[in-house]
Amino acid sequence: MTLLSPERAGIRDATGIPGPEGLPPRARFLVVASTVVMVVGMLLGMKITGRFAASNVAQLLGTAMLLGAFPRLLRVKDVALLALGVVSVALAAVSVSMRYGHTVLVFHSAYFFVAAIYVTAIYRACRDHAATPAFQEGIRRALPVCLVVLLGAYTIEIVQGARYPALGFDDKSHGSLAAVFLAFASLRFLRGRGRFLLALAFVGLALVTPSRLPYLLVPFFAVALLVEYRAVRRQAREPWQVYLTHVLLLVVVTVPALVIARSSALFRSGFDRVVDPEDITQASTQSHLDLLRAGLDLKVESLWNVVLGVTPGGFAGTLAASDVDLSGYRLPINDIVAGTAPMHSSIGSIVVEFPLWVAALYVVVLVASFVALLRRRERGFCLFLVGFTAATSFYSTHNEVLFVVALATSLSLAYGRDTGFAPEDAPVQGRAVSSSPRS
Repeated sequence: MTLLSPERAGIRDATGIPGPEGLPPRARFLVVASTVVMVVGMLLGMKITGRFAASNVAQLLGTAMLLGAFPRLLRVKDVALLALGVVSVALAAVSVSMRYGHTVLVFHSAYFFVAAIYVTAIYRACRDHAATPAFQEGIRRALPVCLVVLLGAYTIEIVQGARYPALGFDDKSHGSLAAVFLAFASLRFLRGRGRFLLALAFVGLALVTPSRLPYLLVPFFAVALLVEYRAVRRQAREPWQVYLTHVLLLVVVTVPALVIARSSALFRSGFDRVVDPEDITQASTQSHLDLLRAGLDLKVESLWNVVLGVTPGGFAGTLAASDVDLSGYRLPINDIVAGTAPMHSSIGSIVVEFPLWVAALYVVVLVASFVALLRRRERGFCLFLVGFTAATSFYSTHNEVLFVVALATSLSLAYGRDTGFAPEDAPVQGRAVSSSPRS
């Protein structure tokens, strides 16, 4: 019952053609190392200067290592799309400068440019170079380290007297979403029954934050947990293994319930915000919805905004200088005037701030990835993708490295070669679920 296991080699894709048995040692090392750096690095939210954080250092390093693993990894059409994105944002910068006097936020644009390169590179590496096993190995190696990092951050916050833990992030919701992603990743990529305990530990860390978002994702996680339990149950060949599986389910259900019952004060802050009918909770929800409405009004204020967007991170700065009537909205006016208020919606921000074709491409990628995951019977990550998309629709997480890692992981499972057995397809059935690469 080890959490780390050797890769399954020689898995065939849907065409029946065996994929490569392995990568060259240098390429494999770089893919694994890049993934470890990205997954662990996404948890390092401490700021170095301005908005530049340690996680951004990890983002740059991980992207560079991945590109170094394969010569000419990106295709001509990939580079063309990236170049089109740069040109589109540059035109948007000119548009908002002339109309609103807004100066483009270079850091935001650079972050998203690097993020686009990384996501595209992961897609190409897993689809064209069969790097999926190495990518998964990197996640497996990173997960125990991530648990130590989050526990360490939580301990430091408690020692420092923080009222509510944020798990080392500058925002409680980012920390909780990172922990939930790691819980789903534990279920999917680790081997052995110990993965259930590690996954539950990550969920527990997410629930100790005062964020409401984990409670939106927990039902999806519960279904994924049952899917994994079903897979373990189907793999049982001896009667004692069947009994052990039932005991495992009993432990998985009762131990967290007992811990929460005995330490209810640790978990009440977020739960109370979910069920609390008080004005403060309702005001927070209304403010988020009003930010969405104001953003849509800004988007349609001019044809240039519709086509080009208002530049990455430019929502608040352009809204403050726009002709949109804000009197009917409950908004953080001071933060909007200062240009620091987020839109509190990842998909809303992408639609408003980015060129129309980028927003459309993002939606297409989400839908296509969900369909591909479903076809491959990756039901656990289907559930994660739906829950994560729903949760981030009410929070601006797209400007965090964890968002990039979550999207890249979903793409690797949706389109990568040699993805291994889907969680619910046990080796008992003697087949793997993997589809041929698409163009």
